[in-house]
Amino acid sequence: MPGSQLSQITVYPAKSLRGISLTTSFVEQQGLTFDRRFMLARADGSMVTARQYPQLVKIDTALLADGVRFSVDGMAPLVVRYAELERSLVPAQVFNDKFEAYSTTEDANAWFSAYLAMPVTLRYCGETTNRYRAKVGHTVSFADGYPLLIISEGSLTELNRRCSQPQSMNQFRPNLVVSGDEPFIEDSWKRIRIGEVEFEVVKPCERCIFTTVNPQTGVFNSQKEPLKTLATFRANEAGGVFFGQNLIAKNEGVIRQGDVVEVIEYKEKEHYNDIEIVASNSPLQLSAEERVKGSDICDDEHQVAPVTITFNGATFIGNNTDTLLEQIEAAGLTMPYRCRAGLCGACRIHVEQGDVTQPHVRAMNDAERAQGYALACSCVPATDVVVNLPAD
Repeated sequence: MPGSQLSQITVYPAKSLRGISLTTSFVEQQGLTFDRRFMLARADGSMVTARQYPQLVKIDTALLADGVRFSVDGMAPLVVRYAELERSLVPAQVFNDKFEAYSTTEDANAWFSAYLAMPVTLRYCGETTNRYRAKVGHTVSFADGYPLLIISEGSLTELNRRCSQPQSMNQFRPNLVVSGDEPFIEDSWKRIRIGEVEFEVVKPCERCIFTTVNPQTGVFNSQKEPLKTLATFRANEAGGVFFGQNLIAKNEGVIRQGDVVEVIEYKEKEHYNDIEIVASNSPLQLSAEERVKGSDICDDEHQVAPVTITFNGATFIGNNTDTLLEQIEAAGLTMPYRCRAGLCGACRIHVEQGDVTQPHVRAMNDAERAQGYALACSCVPATDVVVNLPAD
């Protein structure tokens, strides 16, 4: 049987913005050259991504000889030239990683702030990033956790065979796509060589709400696809769902579209339970509203109203329609999160006072709900609330 070939190479010059397809790329230890070198951030350096602002995926990027061009309908294009970057050291944060990046230009900050209708800054990780990741063993750009992501065409075909709605490869934002009909063949690879570069396949890629964003419209999928389908056959016991494999380059060199994927070492594939989709108990199905206050359940009719939210001692006025995570962020506060879809449990909070509406999600079981826990990404305040991050 013929082996897999590299069928697609994509770089994403700015985190969460549209990517660029290439026929040839140079692989550095920190990732593909030009990949995730820019990132939008708040004043404190925390990342701003399409997990929160899905309209970011509509911004086109183009590589220029001396910089990057950003464009989107309704706005004049922005050109950011490397020679004009301010390059002052500024804080940056990608999930739990805190490091120093570089400032860009006031024009870039103003352009992106106007697009999002909120103050943001464009940050640059530098030709060599300052972000060292112990899990990787070297520096990484603004990518979520690992320098590269690979997915096979056969994996997408299998997902679409199971899913009621067609999904596209660019929803998953891989750097490398390989040919082949066998679903999830990449799960069996431990070490591979493509072109001049040897890669280690280090771990499956855990997926988040970003995969549900339509790349053309910048809108979340109302049915939470493809996460809903992936949860039925690609979920681990903790509730995380996985699609694609993270890579680390063992050396630097050139890769080209059409290069053969040489498998140097295999590994046993990860095991996931395969269950049928049942609408009434699907892991991501939002069932009847249940309000969490210890073990209490409230049944009064829902009405839109302002509420007072106290999070870790900070108090602000919110509402009973948006998720707690969205409102905490809108108030200028930060808290841990990853998937923003109720799959991972990273945004778990404890409800000290008041009630929240917590739909059924994978990462929150009945026992935790009875103890007053909720997930900030999916729960909504029903009354004035006092919530804190768990001490553990």
